[in-house]
Amino acid sequence: MSGVPVRARFDRFTIDSESRQLTGDGGHLHLSPKAFDLLCVLIAARPNAVAKDDLHARIWPGIFVVDANLSVLVAEIRRALGDAAHVPKFIRTVHRHGYAFCGEATDLTPAPGGRGEESTPKAWLVWKERVLLLVEGENVIGRDPGCSVWLDVPGVSRRHARAVVSGDSVTVEDLGSKNGTFVADTPVLAPRPLHDGERLHVGPVEVQFRLWADTKAKGTERITRDNPPTPLDP
Repeated sequence: MSGVPVRARFDRFTIDSESRQLTGDGGHLHLSPKAFDLLCVLIAARPNAVAKDDLHARIWPGIFVVDANLSVLVAEIRRALGDAAHVPKFIRTVHRHGYAFCGEATDLTPAPGGRGEESTPKAWLVWKERVLLLVEGENVIGRDPGCSVWLDVPGVSRRHARAVVSGDSVTVEDLGSKNGTFVADTPVLAPRPLHDGERLHVGPVEVQFRLWADTKAKGTERITRDNPPTPLDP
């Protein structure tokens, strides 16, 4: 599939066309290559509907296929996302025309030629003098090396918790870990906001949450030197 790369977050899912990954609460979700391509096309075109002929040309270039092939892919996507044709949350059927992505989605792709707002770290965790950056969108914290924030410590579950960054707000939730997630000494039983400076316990690991805010940033302090440095010889 050719076209603009798609990297977006919708509901509890994140999709990245370049890494070919679709993730949700339970980790990576499997889609066949054609179904994955179809979902990317619909998300990129949202909220517009895409005609069946256009979808055929994008998914099966140069090959004639019947509409039933497209219906099979749509059904596969709906099963993976827990969607329903009669009450669609994500994929809407436009009768006698095609399909449309009808969910709310946030683009995570940086603007061309620049880093983009989403790629500029605004939140991070501090652990043993290490800085663990949190990116816009979903950040899974755990002992699995594939996690966004990797804590290779016994007592931390493979997929322990999740921090979701959305602009200037960050929420944390436990992912059914064995040893729990706590903010200070309060267990995280449902998604809750994190505030700058709060202590977060991921099982036995204590980290400090930090959140950048321009309004709280102090100006650069001028320092005074008792012994000014000697100018270098020309």
